Amino acid sequence: MKHNRYSAIRKFFLALILCLVATPVSRFISPVTLVDASEVYLAWLPLSVSLAIIFLFGRHGILPVIIGFALVNEAFFHLSYAEAAVLLVCQLFFVFLFCGVVRWQLGSRWRYSLTNRAKDMGTRILWLGVIAPIGIKISMYTAGVWFNYPFSLSNYFGPASVVYSIIDIQSLICSAVIFTTCAYYFLRMIINPRFARALWLRSIGPCFSKKNRVFTLSWIVSLVAIVTILCVPYKNDYIAGYLVPVIFILFTFGISKLSSTLLLLSWDIAAFMLLAYNENFLHGVRSDYPLAFVMSVFISFTICMLYMMRVFNRSEWLKARWEVQAMSDPLTGLPNLRALEQQMEQQPNSVVCCLHMKNLEFLSRHFGLMMRVHVKRSVTRELQPLLHKGERFFQLPGSELLLMLNGPEILSRLHHMLDYLNSRRIYWNNTALDIEFGASWGELQGSGEALHQTLGQLSWLSEQASAEQQVLALTNSLQEVTDQTTERVLQLNKVKCALEENGIVLFAQPIVNAEGKGYKEILTRLVAQGELITPDLFIPVIAQFNLGARFDMQVIECLLQWMQAHPEPGDAARFSVNLMPLTLMQREFAAQFLALFARYDVSPRQVIIEITEEQAFSNSEASIQNMKQLRKAGFKIAIDDFGTGYANFERLKGLQADIIKIDGCFVRDILQDKQDAMIVKSICELAKAKSLTVVAEYVENEAQRELLLNAGVDYLQGYLLGKPLPLAKTE
Repeated sequence: MKHNRYSAIRKFFLALILCLVATPVSRFISPVTLVDASEVYLAWLPLSVSLAIIFLFGRHGILPVIIGFALVNEAFFHLSYAEAAVLLVCQLFFVFLFCGVVRWQLGSRWRYSLTNRAKDMGTRILWLGVIAPIGIKISMYTAGVWFNYPFSLSNYFGPASVVYSIIDIQSLICSAVIFTTCAYYFLRMIINPRFARALWLRSIGPCFSKKNRVFTLSWIVSLVAIVTILCVPYKNDYIAGYLVPVIFILFTFGISKLSSTLLLLSWDIAAFMLLAYNENFLHGVRSDYPLAFVMSVFISFTICMLYMMRVFNRSEWLKARWEVQAMSDPLTGLPNLRALEQQMEQQPNSVVCCLHMKNLEFLSRHFGLMMRVHVKRSVTRELQPLLHKGERFFQLPGSELLLMLNGPEILSRLHHMLDYLNSRRIYWNNTALDIEFGASWGELQGSGEALHQTLGQLSWLSEQASAEQQVLALTNSLQEVTDQTTERVLQLNKVKCALEENGIVLFAQPIVNAEGKGYKEILTRLVAQGELITPDLFIPVIAQFNLGARFDMQVIECLLQWMQAHPEPGDAARFSVNLMPLTLMQREFAAQFLALFARYDVSPRQVIIEITEEQAFSNSEASIQNMKQLRKAGFKIAIDDFGTGYANFERLKGLQADIIKIDGCFVRDILQDKQDAMIVKSICELAKAKSLTVVAEYVENEAQRELLLNAGVDYLQGYLLGKPLPLAKTE
């Protein structure tokens, strides 16, 4: 209770001192002009001071404001007690009344964030900036009917012209709307000098940061120059008529670049200078309705600027909030893959660790999804003290977390983190979870698809590492591969090295009919650092790590380069090329494929595209559209290894293809197995009904050749007809 009483007394005397000093000073500096040969205020600043005191001290400022105004009135006017009391009521009654109304509408925090919330700001402007000034003027007009005030005050109490009264009301509105904020900041800095520093650091200093310094300084210099020209005692119609709108444009332009505080303070100072030193600014509009119009423009622009700043700040706040939401996982609260891509743009070639939690997938099926979220939050919380500045976690789907590292001794730190996690238990609802941790690490390079491929490789490697609770390295340098790297990663590095160095070697195997005429199938080998890699080694790696589209495009381009160097007349098929299973699922594949043929000026009819049954019967919209585009362009489509997977006779009826290749498993034992012979014959009969060409693979002797031709096969492929040879030797 004692503390509350002391605080109230302290606030009272502090507010009283401020009122006794600020009220006469504000009255003295209030800008005036002449209308109808009588002085009229263009802004009655004591009203701004009274509102600022109320905003600062609340109810503790009411009595000091009354005392301050009473003493100032006595010092300047020497009125009778009744006249002084009525004048004081006219000046302050509606201010206090409508402060109470605003307090009732906005609640206990009505005095805070003067320009923050649009609803609060609108309520203050309406009641304190418009209705209170009108109430003051009406009360003064009413008082003028009953009392005869001195001549210096008489015009404010009724006998003046309509225009004079309008300008007088505008001066009150101008004070409340424009200058209250400046008075508030000024008085608050006097009360607490530390507020000036906080205001600079929070609202003004960022405008002078390295990023914004040039614009801010240029803007201030332009404003000072324009205000100076308008305030010098030099009368010129062009300056008054054409330069004034530039100020409004300048402030409107600054809304998107400068803080609200800097703009408001700058506008308050500029408006005060224009009203106080108005010889040139108001040249030709110093009376009657033009002056009232100018005052209306000032008030209207201030209100518009307040709302524009509020709308812009709100949009920037929402933008920042949406960006945070877009860059973070809603459950774990960790940055997501989109945030990782953004981080990679700022820190390319960063080292990352993929942390895999074995058994988490199984446990989440039993305990629920939130258990998985709890585990990931626990892991990040446990490891946070071990991270260096700038290192952070990223959320990955499933049972993994990604950790971006930039400190020294990465491998030893990862071993320490892994040992730390594996030595501790994570609990969910008092149940210990049996989770084992493994990690992989490597350098992220590139963006987009390349980044996602590397993440996929790290994910697979970390899963292997969790079985042994170890750390495995993913590296593109074969010299750095150690016993920490699995054989599959070694093969991956070789494949990536071959693709990056264009180590593609094309072989060709003939596919011929009974007369020995036909085309050749392109078979690919890879060469990495002088070592030849066969398809049985690199095809699984390419499929597993999603390198198929890149591989196929490089193979096609290599073939087209050879065909361009060795042209043949006509549009007869020369080669067939296999596509990897996921290639056709790339939305832009057909367009890129056709662009390559156009670049090398090779007819699509000279190349047959071989796809798997999975691709042929896929329901993927992208695959279907790509196949339609390729067939429309003139490519023939062949179904490779027909009969071993998705294909059946029912599906064959709706097949959109030109060639089917019977898998070798039906050909190898066709002489001994009558069932194989019947299957081949049935496929041929149905293919003929649909006008499809049939190719049989793995033909190795004459007996097989004769039987297949008699069954209706059109083309044969196998060692009997020719072994795969380098393309350069098939000329």
